[in-house]
Amino acid sequence: MSKTLLRPPSGLVAALDIGSAKMACMVARIGGDRKPRLLGFGHQASAGVKKGAIVDMEAATQAISAVVHDAEMMAEERVSSVFVSMAGGGADSCIAHAETPVSGRAIQEMDVQRVLGLARSQAPLVGRRVFHVLPLGFALDGQRGIEEPRGLHAEKLGVDLHVISADEGPARNIEASAAGADLEISTIVASGYASGLAVLKPDEQDLGATVIDIGGGSVSFAIFNDGKPIFVDSVPIGGQTLTHDIALVLKTPVLDAERLKAIDGSCIAAAADEHRLIAAPAIGEDDAANGHPATRADLVRVIHVRMEETFEMIAQRIRDAGMERASGGSLVLTGGGANLHGVAELAGKVMGKRARIGAPAGVLGLDQQMADPGFASVVGLLRYAAEDAAAVDIAQMAAVASGQSVIGRLGAWFKEHF
Repeated sequence: MSKTLLRPPSGLVAALDIGSAKMACMVARIGGDRKPRLLGFGHQASAGVKKGAIVDMEAATQAISAVVHDAEMMAEERVSSVFVSMAGGGADSCIAHAETPVSGRAIQEMDVQRVLGLARSQAPLVGRRVFHVLPLGFALDGQRGIEEPRGLHAEKLGVDLHVISADEGPARNIEASAAGADLEISTIVASGYASGLAVLKPDEQDLGATVIDIGGGSVSFAIFNDGKPIFVDSVPIGGQTLTHDIALVLKTPVLDAERLKAIDGSCIAAAADEHRLIAAPAIGEDDAANGHPATRADLVRVIHVRMEETFEMIAQRIRDAGMERASGGSLVLTGGGANLHGVAELAGKVMGKRARIGAPAGVLGLDQQMADPGFASVVGLLRYAAEDAAAVDIAQMAAVASGQSVIGRLGAWFKEHF
């Protein structure tokens, strides 16, 4: 079982992003300034992973071993544990609330721990693995917004917790694949949370922003407000889904569809697209001249429809959770799919926000290749370690059953607070 984050005395940390399209590993050292300095980097095409979940243990383990080995060789260091991001597995959020009497005396540490435990027990977590338990704020006699209650006097102490969890099975499979590569998992971090740490500016985290990580097998998204992640979710649609759409509509092999998406793809149509022919070989043909007649407009229509549907789905998830107001006015897109032309413009239009592409930052030694949006999650894992996120992330608290509705609890909390 993964354990709560504890950096080794040497400050050496390793981050591993197990994606559906690629795997990436970064090894860094965190010094006294709490800034990670990159020592090693490795990445390669993924294997054994689909829609963010491991589906072939042997293939995934071999790919993990290879990518970690590449990072170790560059760093000239050996690693035995890794921070891992998880994009699939049904990762989502719930808000848990509890109160405990303190009878007018000064609040002590035992009171804080008691109310945290009570709130945790309210989270609906049957068959779920808890990744993050984040206090959103304390309340004294109903007065909310208290950041540090210790030493203050009150009749009742309350707390709101943001609990991020995922299905137990996919989490166990990640642990097993890492163990097969002789690695221990320090902490599993929700992908949207990690990516947000890498690409959001401090003002965006404080004032409210939504980060969308467009991966190969799924799209993860997270909402930050008041400096914390307050909502995470994902949809099982990603860049590979879009590639298959192109292959089906243009009747071309998947590899050619991926090439077309990368070279000629766009979410936004242009007037000249109807007259611009694209090379789309027919399935079973090596010569593009024998392919299905297609224009760039045909390609753009497929991409526009799928991406518009994806952003509408995300917007609906946010509305269903009562999160529209808390999500802020900023939208930051990252992940490999953020390199698609026009994706920020389309996302901003669908979701009614100012949108930009987010490149990962905050790790010393990143070169241009590593600062690509496709590596946001792995960079964010290093940021998670460097910023001691686990100091306020009560990860690995025991899951306690509850039958209450996750969406209903979220909606009620955010309507009250935003």
